[in-house]
Amino acid sequence: MGIESESGDTKKLNDHASLRRELGSEDIAFVNDINTQIGDLVEGSPAIEHEYILGDISDYSISSNGHGHFDLVHEDSSLHCVIFRSRVDKLQNDIEQGILAAVSGDISYYESEGSVSIIVRDIIAVGQGIYQQTYQENKQTLAESGYLDESAKQSLPYLPKHIGIATSGDSDARQDAVTSIHDQYPDVNITVQDTSVQGNNALVSLMDAISSLDDNARIKLIILTRGGGAEKHLRVFNEIPLCRVIHETTTPIVVGVGHETDRTLAGAVADTRVMTPTEVGKTVPEKDGLQEELERLSADLNHAYTNTVKQAIEQKHDRLNSAYDRQVTDELRSVSNRLNTAYETVKQQKAHERERAKMIKPYERTIQRQRLIIGVLSILLVVAIILITGNI
Repeated sequence: MGIESESGDTKKLNDHASLRRELGSEDIAFVNDINTQIGDLVEGSPAIEHEYILGDISDYSISSNGHGHFDLVHEDSSLHCVIFRSRVDKLQNDIEQGILAAVSGDISYYESEGSVSIIVRDIIAVGQGIYQQTYQENKQTLAESGYLDESAKQSLPYLPKHIGIATSGDSDARQDAVTSIHDQYPDVNITVQDTSVQGNNALVSLMDAISSLDDNARIKLIILTRGGGAEKHLRVFNEIPLCRVIHETTTPIVVGVGHETDRTLAGAVADTRVMTPTEVGKTVPEKDGLQEELERLSADLNHAYTNTVKQAIEQKHDRLNSAYDRQVTDELRSVSNRLNTAYETVKQQKAHERERAKMIKPYERTIQRQRLIIGVLSILLVVAIILITGNI
């Protein structure tokens, strides 16, 4: 015997029936039913059909399937626009971030996501975008005030022991910033000041968060950060009041907002700009690198100390040898001089004696002759005496 399965439609009807009974109402619908009804209303309504829709182009990109995507923004409202791949090459030269554009196309409702988009047929660049004008005016005001000057920027502390982070407390940006700092230097203390980063109250919330961190004497560096998002959601970071608060902080401040390509006036005014929350860690040195540097410097210091002591000993040894050599040389020279003097004295005495001997020698010969004569005379006298005595 086979088993009969209930069809999907029958099951769905049964579900509706049971839900109607449970809810006590015949007027119920699932989300897909509502989206289908909205799609029929949106796509079939002549009231929202216009030849051109105007707004500022924001966040243009090409998806992996080759379709172009951007937001058409005016004031606080936006519509997503899609350019099919077959038209991208034709239209993309007219697409520029921030310009005011007139877009023609069909309104389309994506039932699965419950979102409205414009399927673009044509784009006409009308001029500078409304917000782009505001951005340039703000930038000019900040420049005239000197807020963008390099001379207005403070140096960051080399190793801040305590860092304050102004960001959304439950955001990925908070996690990324804290992790990147502690990956570099785990011992740094961090205070997170929760703040709104987009929406109507974001401006005041951001200003209050920065001021609170600046008033904390323990904090030596402030980080203002948030992750990426649509260009319109980053506009609060181009507001003049926020830039003024950043400029007037006594604590050095770093701004890291959005993705690598995002540029905000807050980042331009800050003492340093980093590209993303994960780049925040670069504001502190790497502990392992510092340890290696410390060990290298310690080795260099020991080497330098050893060399200095060795050189000092060698210098003293050389000076002692030199002094000894000079002393011995002086003593030898003195002895040599005394010996030479004594030798000359003896030599002179010898010469004098020889001269004296030369002078005495003739006299001695005379004395010898005289003595000889006296001796002969004495003998003759004795003989004479004897002879005389004998004659007597």
